[in-house]
Amino acid sequence: MLVAHDENQQLIILQRQFSRDELQVLKKQHQFFCPQCNEPLQLKIGQIRIPHFAHLQHSECDNLFSERESEAHLLGKQQLYEWFERLELAPILEPYLPQIQQRPDLLITYQKRLFAIEFQCSPLPLELFTARTKGYLDAEITPIWIVQNSFERLKDNGVQKIKINYTMSQYLLHNQGQCYLMTYDVKQEMFFYMSNLTHLKKTQYLGQVHRLPLKQQQFPFLIPSKISRQKFEQFFLQMLQFRDDYMHPRLLLSKRGVNDRFLFALYELRLTVNQLPIFIGIPVRNANAFDEFCVEWQVQLFYFLKCHELTPQTMNANAIPYFFEWASFAMTMERKKEVTYYLSLLKRLTIQSATDHLEKKHLIEVLYDELVAIG
Repeated sequence: MLVAHDENQQLIILQRQFSRDELQVLKKQHQFFCPQCNEPLQLKIGQIRIPHFAHLQHSECDNLFSERESEAHLLGKQQLYEWFERLELAPILEPYLPQIQQRPDLLITYQKRLFAIEFQCSPLPLELFTARTKGYLDAEITPIWIVQNSFERLKDNGVQKIKINYTMSQYLLHNQGQCYLMTYDVKQEMFFYMSNLTHLKKTQYLGQVHRLPLKQQQFPFLIPSKISRQKFEQFFLQMLQFRDDYMHPRLLLSKRGVNDRFLFALYELRLTVNQLPIFIGIPVRNANAFDEFCVEWQVQLFYFLKCHELTPQTMNANAIPYFFEWASFAMTMERKKEVTYYLSLLKRLTIQSATDHLEKKHLIEVLYDELVAIG
């Protein structure tokens, strides 16, 4: 907790420019009280944690968040508060909003709109994240969630594989068809952007990483640029490499033998793990609907087409639910959309069967239009 009232109802904000000697004087000269419950607070000036206010033991205040705050959370709030001040946005630190009984880390007004800034440093259950977001929106406040950066193995820049767990994925942002994640590192005072994210399987994504120092950030927050057509070619080649790397252990480690529907479909289609056509195992819009890597269901879709004497051009939307039942995939609306997108892509590429040939350059051009240029 970085904010308190003194005995004269003056607001005290603990900023980084306060020296420890100044804080010791402040502690001796004033009493401090919680802005929410008005109960006494103590100013803690230790050698390890950032100076902060804390409730006395056995307090009945219903928002004892300060005792649970991490060092990173306290420091991040200070850094963001000072940055918003430099932008002359008059930030309010740790305001309590009684109408929704929530306390964002920061509240700012920009172009007559209210924004709640939440710097999240610990896992937040989806139900609580959803409830807090709804609370802000119901109060006509736009929430902006900034997540503490925990990606220690990222390369400085460039296209790379990124692991985004299910808890972190709730903070994914979308803009004009692009999916990206924005995190913040308090030690480096640096934003990390993982942009142009494409789902591979489970918690693995392919995306482009770049850094942005806090001093170079802007508000509204920077939205990363879409990947260039030239960069997308590198992106596509890495996707194919991931597909090939996925296929070999998938074949060797399968314990189901002829009962493995994926391997059985490969056999019936006369396809091998080393000679898959380049249009099978490729990303499409809505690619995170399946946990499985897309090559799994795309191979089975081609086998479904073969068994029912269909082509992407002759398969209509009514047949898609039947495909899910036939392939033993649970159908959701999002998965149905993903299969629909893939069929439309195959139609555009004039693909008739799994044995067709397609030039890589043409596929890259069409995929770029589908995945990047949209919106």
